[in-house]
Amino acid sequence: MTISFRSILQAVNHYNRLQSVNDGLALQLSTGKRINSPKDDPFLYRRIGAFEEESARYETYLHSIGEGLAVVSHVHDAVGQQIDTLEKMLDIANKVSAGGLSANERSALNEQYEELTEQLTVIAEGTGFGGKKYLDGTYENAGSGFRIATGPGGEVYELTLPNTTAVDDGLDVEDTSVSSTGNANSAIGALEDALESLKGLQQRLGTGEFILESRSGLMESKQRELDALVDKYQAVDPVRLAAQLDRNKTLQQYTLAAIGSSLDSQRSLVDYLFPR
Repeated sequence: MTISFRSILQAVNHYNRLQSVNDGLALQLSTGKRINSPKDDPFLYRRIGAFEEESARYETYLHSIGEGLAVVSHVHDAVGQQIDTLEKMLDIANKVSAGGLSANERSALNEQYEELTEQLTVIAEGTGFGGKKYLDGTYENAGSGFRIATGPGGEVYELTLPNTTAVDDGLDVEDTSVSSTGNANSAIGALEDALESLKGLQQRLGTGEFILESRSGLMESKQRELDALVDKYQAVDPVRLAAQLDRNKTLQQYTLAAIGSSLDSQRSLVDYLFPR
């Protein structure tokens, strides 16, 4: 029985097709992706790429919102410290205003008061990052506040932050003192106004934190939806792929054996017909 050259060629082509399939399976196993290049499926390749690009944009928004939340937290802590400082100053002012203190006692309390006044400005000027100061009036006005990108379409949350130093255009308590009962009485009104201003800022910071966390949750939800779509198109079953790869390799071995046997048969026939 003879085997035609055409049969041998078909066997070789079959082996090569199996090798091509195996290369694809091996790539899917190594990358964990079903679609690795346009030749796998041009339409799905473009669609998956679009989903991944959009997911990366949401990741950028999440990073921006995360930075914004860090700023809000940093400022919130600083304002809390300033409120504590003002309350200590107000307590001192009330003691002096009540009277009954000696000159030495008033002098000692006034010294404490002045130190606390300086501390207000130290806290404000020390609240910042990367050369930016958040509580020195830089971000005080709408349109020039601290801007945080929160989503597609140019969505931005603007955080306005007033000057909370002790100076006139800040909390306006720098020139107050408790050196006398009269001065203490005047200081009480300025301190109460400053406290009201800072507590209002604290509430706005809480609102800003809520808004940013809500937008972060929305961005995370959209990103999860996109990632789920990518997984849907890219998901592979590694166990099934490995089993298929093993089967194909076994078929290749049988094919090689068949080709070798065919070639041996052809050589035997030639030797029989044309003995040397």
